[in-house]
Amino acid sequence: MEQEDKIASIIDFLKTDRTIGPGVTENRFVSATEPSFANIQIMPVLRDALTKRGITKFYTHQAEGIERIRQGHNLVVMTPTASGKSLIYNIPVIESMLYDSDAKALYIFPLKGLEQDQIKKINDLLADCLPQQIKNKSGLDFAEVYDGDTTPYIRKKIRDNPPNIVFTNPDMLHLALNQFHRKWEVFFRNLRFIVVDEIHAYRGVFGSHVSHVLRRLKRICSHWGSNPQIISCSATIANPKELSESLTGHNFELVNNTGAPQSGRNFVFISPIDSTYSEATKVFVKCINAGLRTILFTKARKITELIYRWSIERAPLLRDKISPYRAGFLPQERRDIERRLFNGELVGVISTSALELGVDIGGLDVCILCGYPGSVSSTWQRAGRVGREGQDSLIVMLALKDALDHYIVSHPETFFEKPHEAAICHPENTAIMKKHLICAAAELGLKDDEKSYDADAFSFAVQELEREGALRRGKAGRSWFTPKRLYHSEVGIRSIGRPMKLRDEAGKYIGDLDGKRIYRDGFPGAIYLHRGRQYEVRASNPAEKTAYCREVDVDYYTQALSNEHIEIIGAPQASERQLSRDIGLYHGRLRITYRVVGYDRKNLYNGSRLSRYSVEMPEYIFETEGIAMIISKKLENSLRDKGFDFSGTIHAAEHLLISALPLFSLCDKGDIGGLSYPLYPEFKTPAIFIYDGCEGGIGLARRVLDLPEDWINSAIEIANNCDCEEGCPSCVQDSQCGSANTPLDKKGALFFLNALFA
Repeated sequence: MEQEDKIASIIDFLKTDRTIGPGVTENRFVSATEPSFANIQIMPVLRDALTKRGITKFYTHQAEGIERIRQGHNLVVMTPTASGKSLIYNIPVIESMLYDSDAKALYIFPLKGLEQDQIKKINDLLADCLPQQIKNKSGLDFAEVYDGDTTPYIRKKIRDNPPNIVFTNPDMLHLALNQFHRKWEVFFRNLRFIVVDEIHAYRGVFGSHVSHVLRRLKRICSHWGSNPQIISCSATIANPKELSESLTGHNFELVNNTGAPQSGRNFVFISPIDSTYSEATKVFVKCINAGLRTILFTKARKITELIYRWSIERAPLLRDKISPYRAGFLPQERRDIERRLFNGELVGVISTSALELGVDIGGLDVCILCGYPGSVSSTWQRAGRVGREGQDSLIVMLALKDALDHYIVSHPETFFEKPHEAAICHPENTAIMKKHLICAAAELGLKDDEKSYDADAFSFAVQELEREGALRRGKAGRSWFTPKRLYHSEVGIRSIGRPMKLRDEAGKYIGDLDGKRIYRDGFPGAIYLHRGRQYEVRASNPAEKTAYCREVDVDYYTQALSNEHIEIIGAPQASERQLSRDIGLYHGRLRITYRVVGYDRKNLYNGSRLSRYSVEMPEYIFETEGIAMIISKKLENSLRDKGFDFSGTIHAAEHLLISALPLFSLCDKGDIGGLSYPLYPEFKTPAIFIYDGCEGGIGLARRVLDLPEDWINSAIEIANNCDCEEGCPSCVQDSQCGSANTPLDKKGALFFLNALFA
């Protein structure tokens, strides 16, 4: 059966299946697009090597990007997945090597799998361009990977005689290249290009860390006398130029008009009548049995493991043909899964966002989204994982019982017509900046006129570090040094704090939890899943960042119950735009005190509560930034007079506002926290708080201050879009609510939100 016939058969199944068919809300075909090409001059030896690989013409965006790099500009390229972005930086890099055999380039990828994906391709290309010189005097290739999987022996060879191109990731750049830059003097003196690929991955906490790692890198380059160009690449987001500049502190030019072709794509949106997870499992198995290579994306590690388990139960013969894939797996586990996918040994994979990025896992046919990924950008990025060999593909999105999911599948035109969201990193996060300023001072003494940092944030952080004794002023009074040695290993760049290690009863390492998840998912009694196996947390020590688990086989999962309090730090800053006489909107620093006090056991299949337990966990206290919505007594009285449950009204409004925020910032709803007070002690009035859910804040909540009316109107539309009367998971209920969604008043929330414009 031909590919198109197989896909048509699956679509027919989706429309006619007894439980899936009634929930189909959209079936749209996005037509294929033709390529557009442009002429560009390439050195003959390089052109011959590309021709050997079937590359005889260049897309318009490739030609434009190469020319701008040749002109010396820092460049960001934003075009769809599989549009040939790597050629845009590989060609100028190879040309620099042809002109100067000492020229160096540093390629930075967010995941180790992405490094491994490109290294062989560029070495093969270089072998054809420079056949007599492909090995340097240490026997290394011109391009080598330097990461956590590189053996100590090879690492030393690379440092002693650096190849022309070094592939690495931000973690290794932070811990090895930057920290020990004096061992890399030859490399840094000759560094011409820094390539930062997949920059849309550098957002939130991770992006804020990487922004400092890159600033430290540029300081080191300047110290050794080089000034490399920076080339970054991104999937489609609203602000690629702004993000590149935030990450590096340098100006960029943008290339974003793609000339690449796109195969035809079939989209099917479903609002499931039955359980979303069971329906996704059914579709996944059906596609694989139809001979279609399939990737299924979930929004949580827990669900990845559940669907893997259910798929094997439904079709035992698939046990060796499918696999889960997520962050938290050990590196060798991830590499093995990537290899088996690429060579066709695996025909299906269930993944979190860990496989959203462009590691080459071969040609896939179907992408199943178990839940809206939370943004238009992420949805298109995941959809780009299929149809990579010119054949039509199928993208199936099944909504969760979630407000944003329900809204998107019920209004598909919103998805197809809505602009992409902005990706945000926040270099001014004080908690993150302080850690990296210590690292920077250990690498090279800090000066009072550092150009790579925001002056006010830099001054504030340095003063705090001086008071803490982490920085010491030099004799001239215009520079700082640190007494800390080998501090870099204490700074993890994928979270703000040190992660908790989970181990089984034999002491074997299972996985990690970080930040708030240490407390929310690592309490005694919590069920943790890893590779289809369930583990119950038996003992948890957040202070020591360790937890011990035992393997179990149960038919429930756990959800934390919590108490929370918010304290305003300093004076909140009023927004320039007041919503109404009854509402004040403020932005400022907040201190969050969070404590898990219990948990519910919930049915694996339908989410119903089975039982409730108490638990004792220490408080988790962190500072962040957020928005305070101060409610007048007049509006409170009006709501009470109309018979609404006031506490339930503002609690439901808080949930709706959190659900709407990802429409404007590239984030997950879980990145945002909130709390409503019928009477906030400091103001002596009711208040709703919406805040960034990580220490220091990363600018997510702040972004909606520029468009508060759009934000609130989106929250209203989410509630109006759901037909339920009292409130449900598709509108005002939140699966992560620490008070178990009690109380909630949907009708009151709608009246309240509409009153904000009165």
